[in-house]
Amino acid sequence: MNVAVTDTQADSAEILIERARSLVPALRQRAALATADRKLPQETIDDFRRLELTRCLQPAPFGGYASNYRVFSKMLRALAQGCGSSAWVAAVHGEHSWVIGQYSGEAQRDVWGGNPLAVASASIAPNGEAEPAAGGHRLRGRWGFASGCDYAQWLLLGGVLKQDGKAEERMFLVPIGAAEIVDDWRVMGLCGTGSKSVVIRDLIVPPTHSVSMHDLKNGTGPGAAVHSDNALYRSARTLFASFSLSSVLVGLAERAVDTFAEYTQARAMRGPRATDLETIQLVIAETAAQAETAAMLIESTIERNIALVESRQPVTVEHLAQTRRNSSYAGRLAQQVVTSIVHVAGGSALYDSNPLQEIFRDVTAGASHLSLTWHRAGQPYGRMRLGLPVEFDRV
Repeated sequence: MNVAVTDTQADSAEILIERARSLVPALRQRAALATADRKLPQETIDDFRRLELTRCLQPAPFGGYASNYRVFSKMLRALAQGCGSSAWVAAVHGEHSWVIGQYSGEAQRDVWGGNPLAVASASIAPNGEAEPAAGGHRLRGRWGFASGCDYAQWLLLGGVLKQDGKAEERMFLVPIGAAEIVDDWRVMGLCGTGSKSVVIRDLIVPPTHSVSMHDLKNGTGPGAAVHSDNALYRSARTLFASFSLSSVLVGLAERAVDTFAEYTQARAMRGPRATDLETIQLVIAETAAQAETAAMLIESTIERNIALVESRQPVTVEHLAQTRRNSSYAGRLAQQVVTSIVHVAGGSALYDSNPLQEIFRDVTAGASHLSLTWHRAGQPYGRMRLGLPVEFDRV
């Protein structure tokens, strides 16, 4: 597949959605290879770079589109029509360009000054230990689930900085060459994401290359001043980050409905045709409605949050609780869609050759992500509505 890229960065980022759709046939062809190799094919990474799909949220001074999560979410849903693992890696790499845009100007120049197409993998759990040292902070630790790390130039790693008897969670930006990649990604779903573990033995991280998790959560990192003309870089992470992954799940659910409808029309059965069975008709109707509901829930919440940030209104506990609830519930609906379809698809859905099996494995794996699990994401909203105090963990 060869899609020419001739548009300038001044053009609307909406074109990224169409570019993502143009890749769907190729991504479907490569899905089996991604699963077998436990990472994306190099051709897919080359396509992402050529079509600039990972630059949706990258700051404009470095050649990015500096767009918003409305476009980003739709682009990811389109990619999921081809391959869940490919969409997941695009989500991770693309989101982290937004995160890096909230770092100091010096850090951003280090990342993109010599390579405008550079991307970062991440593991945000504070598994690292950091302490003051000459030249910055000394960092060490081991982190899991660093999706797309085989093709990243940088890493964003969570750690706890202990200083003056206090402990602070920070996100450290380090070059990929400073880490050891541990090839331990052997899993049931999203196999092609290459979400391996990384190890830092002993590394000095400049003070300009870390940001407190508090600032990332609240949109008050150094990048808010660096890119003061764009609300994206003063957006609280908690308003948008979880939509990166839930958008992939919703895209998989939308694909499952289409795949099942096409598969059923072509399905040969003894006795009545599958298309004539009321059970099948009702499952298609319900799952299509659930997938559309999940998509609308994501879109409406993103639009509300964009308007909130652009108008500089205060972000309340209710805003954050609704965001977490809606993102997780959209993912929950997506998982219900795929599960319902597989339950009535018959024994042929068990075969590796049936795309429904791949979709089922990927959506099951994706729904287990910590930011999307319902028992964590739904509880803050329930507590808020009951007048109880609410605390938000990391996203």
